[in-house]
Amino acid sequence: MIIPIVSLYPVIAVVALALTHTPAPHRASSDAAATVARSTEVHRIRAHFDSVLSELPARDLGSWSSAQQSRRTALLTTLRGYRDAGAFPHNYDFPGQPAPYFIDRKTGVLCAVAHLLASTGRRDIVDRVAASDNNVYVAQLASDTAFVQWLHANGLTLTEAARIQVPYFYPSPDVAGPKDNGAAYTVGSAVAISGSIVASLWTTRGNTDGHRNLSNFAGLAASAVSLGVGIAAAGDNTSPRAAAPLSLIAGGVTAYLSTRGMLRHRAYRTAQREAANRPRVAGATLSPILPIAGVSGAGVAMRIVF
Repeated sequence: MIIPIVSLYPVIAVVALALTHTPAPHRASSDAAATVARSTEVHRIRAHFDSVLSELPARDLGSWSSAQQSRRTALLTTLRGYRDAGAFPHNYDFPGQPAPYFIDRKTGVLCAVAHLLASTGRRDIVDRVAASDNNVYVAQLASDTAFVQWLHANGLTLTEAARIQVPYFYPSPDVAGPKDNGAAYTVGSAVAISGSIVASLWTTRGNTDGHRNLSNFAGLAASAVSLGVGIAAAGDNTSPRAAAPLSLIAGGVTAYLSTRGMLRHRAYRTAQREAANRPRVAGATLSPILPIAGVSGAGVAMRIVF
């Protein structure tokens, strides 16, 4: 049939588009964005320490003993090395919001204040504070006796320690990469394809002539859902590779079968109407009857057709 085949052209075009569509690898672009974001964050943190390291040496140290001043100088030297190394904690739990981390819970990297504590042999304070509240601000440690005593012994004030601490913004939600919709497309395409298969079987088993409107509309609805999922998956790099073509093919087949059945039923109904409206013409035929000896005589036979 020519009409159903023509009706498939849009579906064929969409399927061909999906099959030839080659999405850019989203993993590479996501990794590149993350690298840029991390570099930006490291630059921000280093700029913070540049500011701190220009402020602290300028403070009046007249009230500190020579031992305290010596230890303070050593800590500032350690802080410069920490800044230059560029290894800082990450913000895993507060995307887009600043948050301090005493210890990076994945890499084990220490924050600046924790690094200074550990460099003087006070890793015990670091571990205790992190275990209590890894996201604590230094200003909140005013009641921590051991920490305050360490500050005093090393020529630092609580305010200066709080100034050294830097909250972390990484990762930023703006550069966290595309959302992975793979699981959603896997489920969605499976449901859509299953619906298309059921509708196709219903059409081919009991509605090939398209006389059941419910089957026709169910097929069109199932094909629309399947085609919609396929088109959406084709435009999303996080979707499974097979989701787009399989959904589009299933939707296309169902659309074809439903359209074919509807067109067949329409042609059948049209033929019925034309037959009902065709005028009937009465006709009559005459034929002679030849005499047969001893059996019949001559005459004429008439046949009338209405």
